[in-house]
Amino acid sequence: MREERAGLARWEGEPVDAWERAWGVPLMEAFERLSSTNDRLRELADRDAPAFVVVVAEEQTAGRGREGRAWSSPPGLGLWMSVLLRPESEIPPTLLPLLVGVAVCRAIRVVCPDLEPLLKWPNDVMLGRRKVCGILCEGIGPGRVVVGIGTNVRQRAEDFPPELRTLAVSLEVAGREPVERALLAGHLVRSLKELVSDLPSRLEGPLAHEVSRLDALLGTRVRDVSGGEGIAQGIASDGALRVRVDGGTERRLVAGGVTIVGELD
Repeated sequence: MREERAGLARWEGEPVDAWERAWGVPLMEAFERLSSTNDRLRELADRDAPAFVVVVAEEQTAGRGREGRAWSSPPGLGLWMSVLLRPESEIPPTLLPLLVGVAVCRAIRVVCPDLEPLLKWPNDVMLGRRKVCGILCEGIGPGRVVVGIGTNVRQRAEDFPPELRTLAVSLEVAGREPVERALLAGHLVRSLKELVSDLPSRLEGPLAHEVSRLDALLGTRVRDVSGGEGIAQGIASDGALRVRVDGGTERRLVAGGVTIVGELD
């Protein structure tokens, strides 16, 4: 793949191939602007790119999140990246975004040790009640998944669209310290490689305990996309969200998202 490299020769002050060696990945591409890092990585996957190829962009003009929602990706203010996974076995679709979220949380805790990131089922990372990272996993055929990870790093409130200013936050605002995007990306890739080197088909043991500890919804009242409400009881071993509805019965949510009752999504 190396001869097919496109984009910038340098990123964050270093040659791109230096980041490949530092992160232990077969190929890394960096761009000033892309419609979407997921779309570019899909092109590479269609040319038989190996696992853990990485694409980053300074700006995405058509970044997207779950259910086709637009993802604000202004130039130079976030870490907009995609990583190619090639799992050898089937994994529940609700589980992979959570594993990626764990990798994001681990990386944030290393780079910003004063922050306490949490997982919001199914695919967000939060600081308090504000979103700092969104995850989009797109299967593109047997054994190929493009994982898009958008992390807000440098935005001030005025850098977000007006409708997001009370809902989103960046690492630098939350932590009040500069953040090196390359350091964050390196820890994220290494954590992701560790988690998926032997990709689990279910949450159990220490990983299940870690997910439970990071669960931002546990014990809160939530509303799902159908309008149903209940108290979040935790995340099941297959990644589904367990919700106790009024009357005491339990529902399992395996798709869509939820909002915390009394808050905007």
